[in-house]
Amino acid sequence: MFKKEMFDYYGGYLTYEGNFVARFKYVTYQGSFKNFLIKNFTPEEYFTRYKEGESPLAILESKGFMTPQAKKLCKQNFMKPTQENYKICIHAIAEARMSA
Repeated sequence: MFKKEMFDYYGGYLTYEGNFVARFKYVTYQGSFKNFLIKNFTPEEYFTRYKEGESPLAILESKGFMTPQAKKLCKQNFMKPTQENYKICIHAIAEARMSA
């Protein structure tokens, strides 16, 4: 089980007991990322998958994590915030831009 007090965030980098967890260009969803990680993963599971080459975001998305921006886009389109609906929204935006 991840322990909240063992995380450190500095200069865009989130670490856990000195081990790299993720890098954030913007701090906007660092908190929601960390909270989802704590609730849904053990350190062993997360770090094993990371060492096998999965990206931090892909690891969390595999269990349903969505960035606040993705949730907002779904809600703006009157859709339940899910990965599937987010992809539908992105596809619709791309289609609209290509046909304009």
